Amino acid sequence: MRWAVTALLAGSVLGLGTALVNHVPIHLDEVGTARADRSGLAQAAEFVSLILDSGWAWAALAVVVGRLVSHGVRPAPGILAGALAGCVSLLAATMVYDALEALLQDGTTGGWRQQFWLAASVLAGPFLGAAGAATRRPGPVGVVAALVVPVGAALNMIVLPPAPDSRMAVPVTLTVWAAAALAAVVVLARGVRARSPHPDPAAAEV
Repeated sequence: MRWAVTALLAGSVLGLGTALVNHVPIHLDEVGTARADRSGLAQAAEFVSLILDSGWAWAALAVVVGRLVSHGVRPAPGILAGALAGCVSLLAATMVYDALEALLQDGTTGGWRQQFWLAASVLAGPFLGAAGAATRRPGPVGVVAALVVPVGAALNMIVLPPAPDSRMAVPVTLTVWAAAALAAVVVLARGVRARSPHPDPAAAEV
């Protein structure tokens, strides 16, 4: 059950961290303050919040967890463990986030938003977790699986970019684009290096 513990712990950490960082401006009593006049801590929290609240970051959670739980496991069982872990991690993140948001806002849990993300966790979590496990496989399969997160992050910035009224929108967008591009280059470079024929030491001595 190592995969279940890993998935629950990772998902809970993301859900907890996302909810807490969202409420930093509230606890600093800077909600009504103009964004340009907010403290450095509030602006840093907003920067982190825009990243953690994005779909690609939650998708990355499932991919990373899928890779972690598949360590030392044979390919087929590893893919299955990764798929299950990806689903469980997103379910845990959603439940913890929603519960903490309700606690901090003195509200109630549930609603259509929670139902939507729970459904998304069940539908997309297994695929993302399996992709994470597949990153350990050599060849094109591993390369394509490793590109899921950077490509997903780039698409997220195109389809659902940060709100333009946020002062951190541009820094977050540039950061995500740069990180996604760098990650894609590293993945492709490793894939090319792995496919390159290695010289035979015995032949080189002749």
